[in-house]
Amino acid sequence: MKKFVSIYLILFSIFLFSQDNQLVEIETNDGNIFLGTVIEESDAGYKLKTQDGIIISVPLASVKRLSKIETAEVGGQVWRADPNKSMYLFAPSAFPIEKHKAYCRDFCLFFPSYNRGFGNNFSFQAGAFVFPGMPLDQVPIVLSGKFSLPQVGPARLAAGMMYVNFPQQDNALGLGFVFGTATFGDRFTHFSTTLGWGYGRYEADWNFMDKPIIVLSGNKRISNSFAIVAEYWLPPEVDDPSSLPVAISGRFIGRRIAVDIGGFFSKDMGGTPVPLINFTYHMK
Repeated sequence: MKKFVSIYLILFSIFLFSQDNQLVEIETNDGNIFLGTVIEESDAGYKLKTQDGIIISVPLASVKRLSKIETAEVGGQVWRADPNKSMYLFAPSAFPIEKHKAYCRDFCLFFPSYNRGFGNNFSFQAGAFVFPGMPLDQVPIVLSGKFSLPQVGPARLAAGMMYVNFPQQDNALGLGFVFGTATFGDRFTHFSTTLGWGYGRYEADWNFMDKPIIVLSGNKRISNSFAIVAEYWLPPEVDDPSSLPVAISGRFIGRRIAVDIGGFFSKDMGGTPVPLINFTYHMK
């Protein structure tokens, strides 16, 4: 187990980027997008200076949306931060969704969800586990929340919980997960360790696991539009942890859309992996 974790940590060690730059993105009514630093603002509009030093004037009447974005300069190119920073494949990071931001997500085609940030610390998720042929009145409903603390030194911490209600049992049955997460790195490449305790409810009785589940997650940015994301879940009292699969995917990153394509792989990468696909659309 120690050898496996050491290899995992090496694979997702933090790579050095140049210092992040806070840039502004302006989207105009005709669909153009300008990225740069605001050097002048008036009632007439904005003047932007791009990374190449080009000055662009944008009339106020043409501005559809103005938003600050996280970027980094890598090899002379400007990379946008991954909009999916708040989650890996299924596990959370300690990064929040952030104020006024929201996205819709579909994990492995069976878990659609709506995710929104309230303030710069609290993130909320509402979703459902939907399987073909399942009556709508029997669909398990998922609710989760996460509170992210401000970053201190190299780490950011968060705590939260997930609850799944099963209506086919007359709402008497529920399962969930209470967790704490520490994330190291920046919004481009980061690694997280999560400790979580599963729990169950039957009518008025609640039971929690005595020992935690350990989750190791990483996101390694490769280019402006591609990253590698991985997760490893280790339940307590497993006789052979090395037999547990690792979820690995390539993440294709667009301005508002991200797609994860990968699978659940065995330690020796033998056999056929169970496929994994995830779609995310960022509305704000």
